[in-house]
Amino acid sequence: MSVSQGGLPDRRIATVSTGIYRGFNLTVALGALTSVVTLSLWIILNPDGAIAALSLGKDLTLSIFRGWFVYAIGAFVVFCLCIALVPASGRIRLGADHETPEYSFTTWLSMMFCAGIGAGVLIYSVSEPLSHFGINPKVIEGVVAPGSDANATVALAYTYLHWGLSAWACYAVLGLAIALYSYRYGMPLTIRTALCPLLGKFYGGSAGNLVDMFSIYAIIVGTATTLGYGVAQVVSGAHSATGLPMLLSDTGQPVLVWQLAALGCAGAVGTASVFGHGIKWLSIVSGWLFFAVLACFAWMGDFNSSLGRLGAAVWSYVANLPHSATLVAKPDQTHAGESLATWQTDWTIFYWAWWISFAPFVALFLARVSRGRSLRAFVCGCLFAPLGICTVWFAYVGGAALDIQLDPRATVDLMHVAMSAQIYETIREIAPPRFAPYWSAMVAILLMLLLIITMNAAVQAINTIAAAGDENRPATVHIVLWGGLVTGMISCLIVAGGTDAVRDAMIIGALPFSFVIAMSGVSALILIVSECRRRKPPQDPAE
Repeated sequence: MSVSQGGLPDRRIATVSTGIYRGFNLTVALGALTSVVTLSLWIILNPDGAIAALSLGKDLTLSIFRGWFVYAIGAFVVFCLCIALVPASGRIRLGADHETPEYSFTTWLSMMFCAGIGAGVLIYSVSEPLSHFGINPKVIEGVVAPGSDANATVALAYTYLHWGLSAWACYAVLGLAIALYSYRYGMPLTIRTALCPLLGKFYGGSAGNLVDMFSIYAIIVGTATTLGYGVAQVVSGAHSATGLPMLLSDTGQPVLVWQLAALGCAGAVGTASVFGHGIKWLSIVSGWLFFAVLACFAWMGDFNSSLGRLGAAVWSYVANLPHSATLVAKPDQTHAGESLATWQTDWTIFYWAWWISFAPFVALFLARVSRGRSLRAFVCGCLFAPLGICTVWFAYVGGAALDIQLDPRATVDLMHVAMSAQIYETIREIAPPRFAPYWSAMVAILLMLLLIITMNAAVQAINTIAAAGDENRPATVHIVLWGGLVTGMISCLIVAGGTDAVRDAMIIGALPFSFVIAMSGVSALILIVSECRRRKPPQDPAE
């Protein structure tokens, strides 16, 4: 099967010609809106029933389809590596052959990382290495002793597994399919475009509408999960920086009203920054602040210890990647087998589902900012640049927390500190008392900026998909509407205690979307093979 301009389906997607929804696909916009509002009302009006039902659905999804998630993610990584290594495919450009990138390489990386997993890396920078330090497969199997220095390296290596190539491969597969068909063949910049040769005549019909509608749903619940967890850490950071007791409750948890205030700030600024090039400058500032915070951890922490652990953990991650990326632990009659399967479901499978759920949001954003880049530059930039940043970040930020746990003279046990406060307690332990509040303030400001960028990118993606892939659609009312809806929904869910339920709904939704990503890989392969054949010089008849 080959791809040509004439062989693609009709690129028209039905839109409304008059009224407030002029230029928008009414089925996609209202369908997504209805599904998200229905989910929110269910959680708010019947929190106990919704939480129980969604938790059961999440558990069934992660247990029944755990093998599919493992093999699908592994296939995405292999696919991206092959695209990057094959010379012919690497020369294909996301756009016309003469096009040049709109953004500089540094700005592109900053935008990609900050909108992709920047907030998550900061939120879990300490909590995940500490969790793996408590228990991981090597501890379960008796290979390393819990609480040992060797186990700290193992904990870091498992963190790299979850935040490394596998996460970004999901985004790269879907993103390159969208960008290829949009910028080389003029198809609309929307999720259904990644499947256009497979959808065929159904591209502009119900099947295409369903793909786009579900994509908006996934973007909203994914954004809600990130911001719902992130604002609690912002408030904890404000308390660590200022010492104001009103920010925390008697139990040490962030006070609800201040979480809502932080959320309102992130939602308002994130929505307003959609107009113009706000995300570009926010990403640049966040990138510099990110490295400033990292430099503080490298300077104040044990530099040599973290550097040695970095090298050992990276080697362990790379050496064990073929095994860990294809292992499906199955419970057996032994306690170790049951524990290993449970750990993989709770961590690895959970993360694979989470990254798949985030794919429509991040992949569309990556496609938007990557026009003019070669396929090889896109894939390598998506895979290896974030991997390099994440490995160093976790080694020095999470490594500082691990050093505290290994130090018998430490004055705090981070394992018993609330997740939202762990990074600030780490700072308080290793920093001079006068500098700790300023350092904590830097972290809180960085997290707030990353949450704003997440909101910005989400609103842009939602508006583009609802507008039938028109990324330049002037729709002030709709941008404000979607920004307000997402912010209001998260506020209600935080009040109702339903943030975990939204996370579970996101994981359930990952299953059908994993098939969308897999099919987008097939679509991309069809186009790449067709392009390579077109570029191949004709054979000399005399030969």
